[in-house]
Amino acid sequence: MFDIKRVSHKLVALLPTLAQRVQQLTPKRVQQQGLTLLLNKFFQPELTAGSLDFLAQRYLVLQVSDWQLNFAITLKNNKLQVELASVQQDLLIKASSQDFLDLICGKVDPDTLFFRRRLSMLGDTELGLYCKNLLDTIELSRLPPPLPALLLGWQSLLATAEVAADQTAAVRGSL
Repeated sequence: MFDIKRVSHKLVALLPTLAQRVQQLTPKRVQQQGLTLLLNKFFQPELTAGSLDFLAQRYLVLQVSDWQLNFAITLKNNKLQVELASVQQDLLIKASSQDFLDLICGKVDPDTLFFRRRLSMLGDTELGLYCKNLLDTIELSRLPPPLPALLLGWQSLLATAEVAADQTAAVRGSL
């Protein structure tokens, strides 16, 4: 018999490993240029309005903990720049891929994750507040089709797998 929850849980468990493998096989220059292009395209309205000026001469490091993915973002000449090499960070924002996805999909706000200790911000408090406020204003609908539907589907799959894992752990704990 085919159990979608069991398959979903196994598939989700493989995602961090798959993401790490893709990251290892993709040249750093391609990763850096791709992230830079995507971020500049996505944040074009904020760049035009000067809403990201708080990143000038500062480095925000994003860390996706379960994927071992770290990258720094800064603002130079009114363009976002991504650095994959280690830099002197002004702020580190760290969370799991699922928590970042929940943020992107609007399923949870940064404060909730922060107080549940699932999102950590280390460094410049003022920069952290600017970043948090920016995250609160971004809508999933700004992404080009079919990305919103794909991200929502992935988020739903992760949530289903998490519930299944919790239920399995509860059953094992009661035995």
